[in-house]
Amino acid sequence: MSDNSPIPKRLKWIDSLIDGLAAIAGIILCALTLLLCFDAVGRTIVRFAGDAGWGYTIPWTLDVAEYALYLMTFFGAPWVLREGGHIAIDLLVERLAPVPRRWVSVATDIIGALVCAALFYYSCQVWWTSFDEQVLIHETFVFPEWTLLSVAPATFLMMTIIMLCRAHRPLINSIRNRLKTGL
Repeated sequence: MSDNSPIPKRLKWIDSLIDGLAAIAGIILCALTLLLCFDAVGRTIVRFAGDAGWGYTIPWTLDVAEYALYLMTFFGAPWVLREGGHIAIDLLVERLAPVPRRWVSVATDIIGALVCAALFYYSCQVWWTSFDEQVLIHETFVFPEWTLLSVAPATFLMMTIIMLCRAHRPLINSIRNRLKTGL
């Protein structure tokens, strides 16, 4: 958990959840790397050995890679947001005085929270439609689509909470500073 996490201490469990999901994303990345290396080596051996029965290729590697990339993205996104690791173009913002810079930061966090909330809403709708219509994914593996879609609403909800907490912190600090100075 980050020492300067925007999430208040009373919501510490969210920080722990974000850390856990980031760890799972890292484990998935390591497993995917090993799988792809194993598959590439297996294909290389098949190519050089010909039809002698040497070598091995894994038929479901591409499907697993697709799902792994999807899961890594959604599991890692809240952690990257909390840690401030997303790309930010702050050329103009950095030239502002501290007070306007803080308000621009709050405004962008509120806009980000609204976008994440909209994505949460629509991902819930897509999830429910998939669940209600019992849509199946038919590739190497056959499974209900809603199981894969379950990750998106949870991620967007966490990101909405992070954005609201980031917007909330400067507002509270500003009020505290005004109360201390008597304004």
